[in-house]
Amino acid sequence: MIEVVVAAFVVTVGLLALIGAFNGARRLTLLSERRTAMAHRAQLELERLQTYAYGELAMISKPAHSIEATNPDYFVNYSSPIKCSSEPCFAWNTASTGEEESLATAAKEGVDCAVTEEAGCGIVAISPKGRECSKYVGACEWKDGLVEGSVYDFVSWHADGKCGAKCPASANYKRLTVIVTTKAPAGNHEPAALRVSTLIV
Repeated sequence: MIEVVVAAFVVTVGLLALIGAFNGARRLTLLSERRTAMAHRAQLELERLQTYAYGELAMISKPAHSIEATNPDYFVNYSSPIKCSSEPCFAWNTASTGEEESLATAAKEGVDCAVTEEAGCGIVAISPKGRECSKYVGACEWKDGLVEGSVYDFVSWHADGKCGAKCPASANYKRLTVIVTTKAPAGNHEPAALRVSTLIV
């Protein structure tokens, strides 16, 4: 009888460990799928922005700083004192607050080039809310199968110290930064925001 009880205990412990391993593998697979979908969306958005004219690559209006550290707008004007030449300021590299850059805003704020072709307008909206990525360029809400989230776009001025005497003092060329976030169902691990950036000459 004792041997049967011990054997049943050993089998139970083994089964629980096996279930735990399967559950851990399932969570890692789900997290990997979400990260892959986020990376695909970020690359797609970056490539889509690069198809627009250089003059249109600007924020439609000035974004405001968010107090929520998980919101990409947290990195707008978030250091004190602000380290770039003019506001609004954006920390494209969160690992180094000294690399903040001035955001490129449209000459005519609030004018969306995607809606009306007008000199001085921009295409990068500051809020993704209510904007489907299939219909709009710039900040939008995306969905890929069971994965969904938001895309935030930022256009900032990059200063190249080695550009030469014929270059402007600070606005040498533009940096496109795309940040993709995802919404995870309650109880699931939410992946960290994914960010990619490139320079446009």
